[in-house]
Amino acid sequence: MPSRSILERVTAGDILVMDGGTGSELQKRGVDVLKGTSVEHKRMGPEKYEWTTGHGVWSATATFEAPDVVRQIHEDYLRAGADIIISNNFYTCRAMLKMIGEEDRWEEYTRHAAELALQARDSVNPEAYVAAGFAPPYSGDLKREFGGMARVLAECGVDFLLPEYMGGSTVCESPIADCVTAVEVCAATGLPVFLGVCCVTDKGTMYHGESFRELAEALAGCDLAGILLMCSYPDEISVCLPELRKVFSGPIGAYGHVGYDENEKFGSSPDEPYFSIDIGEYTPERYAEFASDWKKMGAQIIGGCCATTPEHIAALPAAVGR
Repeated sequence: MPSRSILERVTAGDILVMDGGTGSELQKRGVDVLKGTSVEHKRMGPEKYEWTTGHGVWSATATFEAPDVVRQIHEDYLRAGADIIISNNFYTCRAMLKMIGEEDRWEEYTRHAAELALQARDSVNPEAYVAAGFAPPYSGDLKREFGGMARVLAECGVDFLLPEYMGGSTVCESPIADCVTAVEVCAATGLPVFLGVCCVTDKGTMYHGESFRELAEALAGCDLAGILLMCSYPDEISVCLPELRKVFSGPIGAYGHVGYDENEKFGSSPDEPYFSIDIGEYTPERYAEFASDWKKMGAQIIGGCCATTPEHIAALPAAVGR
């Protein structure tokens, strides 16, 4: 357990490095993160999914099917210099696990993923933080899903909660309303809450066009530790971070993706992966340049999302002066 809380660190103005992609890294290491779904069902969209019982929903089942790989990824990021690792809880909620007939085990999935991250932290760097990162389901009761997840994760002893992938998809009628619900439900545990806002645009807005001022005003009365822009290309984050800084005075940060997209060749052979990894120009060195810029824009927590690797994270500490 860290000797100083995450809130103490960000309040003191410290710059913290977060880890990189988990699902993409699992795929690179041979774990099928979408095992058991057909070409047709994958391409039809989430409302048409007919997942095969006993198989994977994103990276959730890797927690039990490949726990050693999950833990090794956490450890690799810590050894690369990450101060924060995110648990493999992205889709371990009841509503998502229902797609594979495992909804009754949601608490088991949730707890085990957190435990793997905590074990990795304690074995490599006890001063590092474990963020419990989880995303909204495609449908269902967001308050119920996040409330259950937050309770279990707090019981496990994670350092803070990270409701992420918010703002890009919505369970109710408003992405901003979902952000408020997520923060309020998570804050009820007493743990610090950072909000991960995804899919920001090169126009300086949230995915559906909402302004960051609208978001900040809606969250003004919430017990929120900070806002992180995530799962967006580095160029988009660089446009949006200044807009967020103008209207939100709390800690901000960023963890961008660098090229993890639907593979047009998927289905051409039984072994063709659904997602292809192509970082293109976003090498570790180039990503570190963006990170340096983000620090100048006010970011205090900087990491990576889809397709970033331990090599990307290893390039960050020097770039942000940590």
